[in-house]
Amino acid sequence: MKRIVLFFCLYLTSFSVFGQGWKIDYSLTSATAVGSSAVLPFWARTVKGGYMPDVTSTLLSGGGDVLYMASNGLYFGAGANLVGCIAAGRSVSDSRVTGLVDRLYLSAGWRMLHADIGLKPRQQELCDLSLTGGDIIMSGYARNLPGVNLWSDWIYFEKGHWIGIKGNFAHYQMMDNRYVKGTFVHNKSLAFKVALGRKVDLEAGLDHWVQWGGVSPDHGTLPHSWKDYWRVIFALPGGSDAPDGDRQNALGNHLGREYVRLRWRARKFVMTAQYDMPFEDGRGAIKIQNAPDGVYSLIFNLNDRGGFVTDVLYEYVHTTWQSGDVHDRPATEEEMTKVYPDHVDAYWQRPDDFYYGRIVLGGMDTYFNSLDYKSGWTYHGRIIGLPLMTPEAVGEDGKVPGVVNNRIRAHHVGLKGNAGMLPYCFKATYSSNWGNFGMSGDSIFNSRPWQLSLALELDFGRVVTNLPVSLSVGAYGDIGKLYQNCFGLTMKISASGSKSPVPVRR
Repeated sequence: MKRIVLFFCLYLTSFSVFGQGWKIDYSLTSATAVGSSAVLPFWARTVKGGYMPDVTSTLLSGGGDVLYMASNGLYFGAGANLVGCIAAGRSVSDSRVTGLVDRLYLSAGWRMLHADIGLKPRQQELCDLSLTGGDIIMSGYARNLPGVNLWSDWIYFEKGHWIGIKGNFAHYQMMDNRYVKGTFVHNKSLAFKVALGRKVDLEAGLDHWVQWGGVSPDHGTLPHSWKDYWRVIFALPGGSDAPDGDRQNALGNHLGREYVRLRWRARKFVMTAQYDMPFEDGRGAIKIQNAPDGVYSLIFNLNDRGGFVTDVLYEYVHTTWQSGDVHDRPATEEEMTKVYPDHVDAYWQRPDDFYYGRIVLGGMDTYFNSLDYKSGWTYHGRIIGLPLMTPEAVGEDGKVPGVVNNRIRAHHVGLKGNAGMLPYCFKATYSSNWGNFGMSGDSIFNSRPWQLSLALELDFGRVVTNLPVSLSVGAYGDIGKLYQNCFGLTMKISASGSKSPVPVRR
């Protein structure tokens, strides 16, 4: 790993010497977070990148990104960012002193087509006030997954930009300490945009994720051939070497989201409304069986960026339905004896089928959990998707055994603006937490504990110093029954810059 990091550092340095059309961005940041309890408040520890510890700590991060743009639309890029941290107590990691590679990637592309290799953050679809950044499955609050992502910007079919399409195809691998070691992750998406006028756009898309492969303590080495990859891509049942559940349904742990987004560009503001619905299987995606679950977002971005309020966001979170509270029921005598057409999935009639004699209704989805991939939709101890969901405590073996709280109803408000010359950001999140289906009778979630998490961040820029650094501070608080009542403060000092030896031509 040290050799790889050194190679990238030398690679980035060389960009400042050779070539035309180069653009270099660099940053160095020192951040300290302190809390009044053993664990930091929710919004103090829930930050993009997923590397902020849960406890009082200090971290230092530094890195850079470089981009070369040619006049014909071809580009090449690379980036690296290293993080070191000293924690006052035990966090997700057993060690109080940790170092990690947050970002390390190579990129290339032509016009609207792009390819990323390595550790690179996914693009956020909504403003950073959002709980999820616009994506309930990939919110950005966990560590970056290493892999390959082929993706496109909006590709329009005519000059008026009335109809557009975009998508991606990606392969990642989970490198953390988890129940199924070396889990692969497949991802693909497709979205369409239609202009309903010169100021209104309607967008809809589907995003599909699959955990597959790896080495399981229950089943040994899981199917991982090219033929199995084909099954994963098209959500086909596994072969004879797959676990029982994967042979009955589809190979791997499938999840994803469907969304609809409306954007209105008015004279004084831009309004964005979005419904982002999760699903856990093909039945939920095709039949829209998971509605009304999802994140409902409404955002106003004012065109006057110097006012007291520049951005307003409200989000409502509903994940308690999960396709219903009944997964399957006994089949009636008529259903058992009825002759079904070949295209009807009447698997309860096959005596060798796991659900023989029963009808699967598809409820109790238990979002972000999996029977075989027991660490669920987590990475390095953090939820990859909606951050309000709660992972179970890390076990003695250092592994997350699942997600203990995935049935949530919440209201989230975000504000941005300028208090005079001082930019600010305010967030307030109120949630009712219902745990998950099948929880024990003595679970704290039987009382549906409420929680209020607050955040106020101020960006002093260079107001308090003439040095080429900026200063920002944050105040955070948790009040409620889910987390311990506590207060926290953060201070961040950063230096950043950008350099273009030759003007970039587009």
